[in-house]
Amino acid sequence: MNVPRRACCPTTWMGDLIVRALIATPRLELRPFRVADADELHTIFSDPETHTIGDGPFTSTEQTRAWIRRRVQVAEETGLLWYAVRARPNGDLLGNCGLFFGRIGQIEPEIGYEIRHSHQGQGFAREAAQAVLDEGLAAAVPRVWATIRPYNVASLRIAAKIGMSERYTKVDARGPLIYLARP
Repeated sequence: MNVPRRACCPTTWMGDLIVRALIATPRLELRPFRVADADELHTIFSDPETHTIGDGPFTSTEQTRAWIRRRVQVAEETGLLWYAVRARPNGDLLGNCGLFFGRIGQIEPEIGYEIRHSHQGQGFAREAAQAVLDEGLAAAVPRVWATIRPYNVASLRIAAKIGMSERYTKVDARGPLIYLARP
């Protein structure tokens, strides 16, 4: 199933953004989250060793359900999907990855990724991020961004491995934030 980008949002793209709902890599299957995934996803979002971004670990499954509902709404409005990252062939939920409009604005999307702590260091985040980045670039997105804190060395390494390069650094209320992009 393809999800077309809605005409309501301004873009610099040559055409509508269309990303596949299912993406397969040699070791992973990526598909959009459903509310039915909330209990399983909450095991990742409530883990302080895994969910270190934003406001930190979630404290209730309802927070996770609300997060999924927002991602579904964003997909309907923008065509940008947030994927459940599952192991092939067993289907275990390893993490999440997707494109979103964030600090850069509503013109060029950002990529985000997060892998369950017990599965970090095995290349799953890089594999998922590469697949999502390739999907966005194939859909005629002119540039994909990542914003990463300097202390998040693992995410900076992943961004470099998928071809992103540092463009500039800004300081916000939480400290320095590195902006990377590809191309």
